[in-house]
Amino acid sequence: MEKRVYLAAMASILMLVMLLPSFTPAMGQALMARALPTLQVTTIAEDDEVRQTGVIVIGLNPYPGWDPTKPPDPYCQANAGHCIKKEAQYKIIVSFNGIPVDFNYACQFVKKEKLHPLQKPQGTYEVLRTVLTDETANFVCKLRSGKPGVGVLDVYYVGPQEKQFMADYVMFVEVWQTFGRTIIYGGDLQDICVIGWAVGSNGVPANTMIITKPDGTDHFSWPDPLGPFHSCEDLALWERANQGLPLLYD
Repeated sequence: MEKRVYLAAMASILMLVMLLPSFTPAMGQALMARALPTLQVTTIAEDDEVRQTGVIVIGLNPYPGWDPTKPPDPYCQANAGHCIKKEAQYKIIVSFNGIPVDFNYACQFVKKEKLHPLQKPQGTYEVLRTVLTDETANFVCKLRSGKPGVGVLDVYYVGPQEKQFMADYVMFVEVWQTFGRTIIYGGDLQDICVIGWAVGSNGVPANTMIITKPDGTDHFSWPDPLGPFHSCEDLALWERANQGLPLLYD
């Protein structure tokens, strides 16, 4: 009796040994998937470092009814579509095991809008539903390198100069580099704010500096383009409302 139990146990052990070669690679792949190295990516928005967002101004004029305590610059009001800032800037550093390295990159842009609560059923706990739209085609992202792994991302808005593009955007920066036969990836998330016009606070005009570029066009600089608003989303809702787009109708 004891001999039969012993033989059965030995047979079970032998079957496990035979199965191990086919099991081990799959288990190893699962472990490798969790342990793959990544590139460390850090980006810093330079347009508004207090709110940590890039800022783009597409040059629209507010309709009557805009809050007079937050006026756009009179020069901009008198020159509709002239006060434009279609670029944002971010510092970037990419490292591998603490060492800055050269890298490839791509940028993706997603627009955030709010859906009118009467357009589609929403839970009573929902204030406004967020709607996301891929707008990558409306932006160009250019890397300016200072040394391996360290540089600046210049982001340009190349989309239409139209009110429906005023919004808070999500920017995702993806980077990768090949080491031997392995491609290692990394990424970072950033904010970019697209508004129609810069605002001031306490009745102070928003624009204070105009720089003429080599092609004869002007570059505008604002000390605080978002004025008293604490977030891009809040300002975008106000400006969209002024332009007849209080909420997205889907």
